[in-house]
Amino acid sequence: MKREDIQRAVKKVVLHVFEDMYFMFPEAISKDEPVLSFPESCFKARVALKNGSEVFMLYGSEQLVVDMAKNLLGIDQPIAETDLIDVFKEAANVIAGNLVTSLALDSSVALDVPAAERLQDCSELRKAPGAQEVVFKIDDEFLKIAVMTSNG
Repeated sequence: MKREDIQRAVKKVVLHVFEDMYFMFPEAISKDEPVLSFPESCFKARVALKNGSEVFMLYGSEQLVVDMAKNLLGIDQPIAETDLIDVFKEAANVIAGNLVTSLALDSSVALDVPAAERLQDCSELRKAPGAQEVVFKIDDEFLKIAVMTSNG
């Protein structure tokens, strides 16, 4: 699959999911724009394909995940860590599912169970070898999606 096709699909899916679920409006950052400084603490979610080689990785700044949870749950109070992880895990699941559909992957391909966690060291946000990545700015916060093969 062509890199441009994957990046176009990621941009379209992320825009749709964030507008519909979180009432937020992501902007893809082009290669020409200055690189965002990576947060010290962030969230990471991973969704692999059961019958395929692709793995979808989603990274978001802590404040972005808090804002996502507040918008999704319709509350404006502190949110428990487990709920933040669940919201980010669900975002990864919805985005990955929409990407599978958008990229017209083989109908035998199914999503594995998503996993999410908070990272205290976000150094892995630097470019992963072999990954196709799209970085977004959402209300001055950070979101990165990487699509890679499970063996790469």
